[in-house]
Amino acid sequence: MQVPLSYAEDIIGVAGSNIAYIRRTSRAILSIQESRGLPDEITVEIKGTGAQVQMAQQLIQVVFFNNETG
Repeated sequence: MQVPLSYAEDIIGVAGSNIAYIRRTSRAILSIQESRGLPDEITVEIKGTGAQVQMAQQLIQVVFFNNETG
């Protein structure tokens, strides 16, 4: 999943709190890496069952929505 670099801090959270919440809630395995060739984006790799991946993606989308609205 490609995510704008500007959201990296929001997804990770203070001391990793947000990403820990996403991992705990979805039970998916998440890793964040720099995107090769895309300096303004990061790659969030999500592994797990279909339901786990979908839940993690939904939780990440909540971060986008909250960041966009305020």
